[in-house]
Amino acid sequence: LCSRGAGLRQWTVEQVELGRFPGLVWDDPPAKTMFRIPWKHAGKQDFRHDEDAAFFKAWAEYKGKYRPGERLDPAGWKTRLRCALNKSPEFEEVPTRSQLDIAEPYKVYRLVPPAEQYPVWESSG
Repeated sequence: LCSRGAGLRQWTVEQVELGRFPGLVWDDPPAKTMFRIPWKHAGKQDFRHDEDAAFFKAWAEYKGKYRPGERLDPAGWKTRLRCALNKSPEFEEVPTRSQLDIAEPYKVYRLVPPAEQYPVWESSG
């Protein structure tokens, strides 16, 4: 399993590989460059926080932002992970492959190869 200090990319790839979360799967096997994240709205009648928010909750637990027994916050967990993914140069959302208007909606993210990642900072000197 990931060490405590593993980054978002390593942690996410491990979760996809382990298959612990329903719907968290590779979108392009066997290449394994894109993955699906279940993306059901917490306000939907058939929303099940134990299943539909499990991946988001796991990230919150991993980062120390949620501990068992605390108030459940599936929308907050999802926001936290979405912001981390969008902020990271290692991920790119692929809206053309996402399906948000179906019974089991999902978003697709691409693992950006290191050579394509934008530099965080470049000196002008």
